[in-house]
Amino acid sequence: MKKRLSLALGCLVLLGCLPASAATKRTTPANKFRYRTNKASYYNKSTSSYYRAVWTSARKAWNGSKTFKWSTTKNKKSRSFTTSVNRNTGVWTNATGMAYNGLAINSQGIQTGAGMYLNRTVLKKYKYTKKQRVNVAIHEMGHALGLAHNNGGSVSAMNPANRVYALRSCDLRGTKRVYATAATTTKALATAAQPSLTVDHLKDYDNGISGINQLKKTAPVIVEGHITKSVGHHKAPKNYYTTQTLAVDNTFKGKVGSTLTFTQGGTTQMAVTASEILPQHQTIIVMLAKNTHGTYYVINDGQGMFVDTHTSNGHKLFDHVSDHAIYTENMLH
Repeated sequence: MKKRLSLALGCLVLLGCLPASAATKRTTPANKFRYRTNKASYYNKSTSSYYRAVWTSARKAWNGSKTFKWSTTKNKKSRSFTTSVNRNTGVWTNATGMAYNGLAINSQGIQTGAGMYLNRTVLKKYKYTKKQRVNVAIHEMGHALGLAHNNGGSVSAMNPANRVYALRSCDLRGTKRVYATAATTTKALATAAQPSLTVDHLKDYDNGISGINQLKKTAPVIVEGHITKSVGHHKAPKNYYTTQTLAVDNTFKGKVGSTLTFTQGGTTQMAVTASEILPQHQTIIVMLAKNTHGTYYVINDGQGMFVDTHTSNGHKLFDHVSDHAIYTENMLH
């Protein structure tokens, strides 16, 4: 019942039935990583003075909130770091930033290191102002300290496509909740802990094309079908992705057979939070491309996958695995 309620709210936000400010009522949720306390230091790897200043402004924003304190270190071997890159291919396609949680984990299963990235290529291409780049940096720091994405329509620094929002009360409540209790420390956690990469893709294209339309335009193949087999590959440190086998019910774009297998999320080095085991007979719509080995994969590192949730007013509703926005079937092909 709780899950159904959250999906219904997502639908209302998508359809514009709720004012944007209402989204802030939802406390920003936690991801599965956190530091021992609400304090952590990092090394700023950025060689650009401009981006060093962006990360500094983001740090000051978090410190000013009194919910988490970031400090800098001159130790180049620091297990937590900030940096910027120039890329727009593969996992970085239209990605404004990334956070790599669990980069280092101690013997008790507590995070001691996280990587925080900004993508200069995409931020420049879509003309982000310096203030907006600071907002993205705040977002990545939020992931690193333990926050997940808020709703797709939220007024939150942790909005999945954040560009315009600095920290909001929902983010501060979420951070306080993460660090309100002592960290769980067990050897079992240390054994099971796996690094996880959160990829933040651009969804508010300045050229007037929405994120979904851009995905539809980019994908060589768009199909609807039901899962017949779902296998996770999570044997650290080599495999961090899921293999899905699909019985194809409808082909909206491209040419495929009656069944196909594709990989979802991750690379051979990094796990991605959207990579998940799906139950048999689960209906999905998926946007696919082939890699150089001829294997299908979900485009934009998992951005092109939508899971059937329920039917409302005669329309099947699909949950976007990356930001949990809700779309009708017709909107996805």
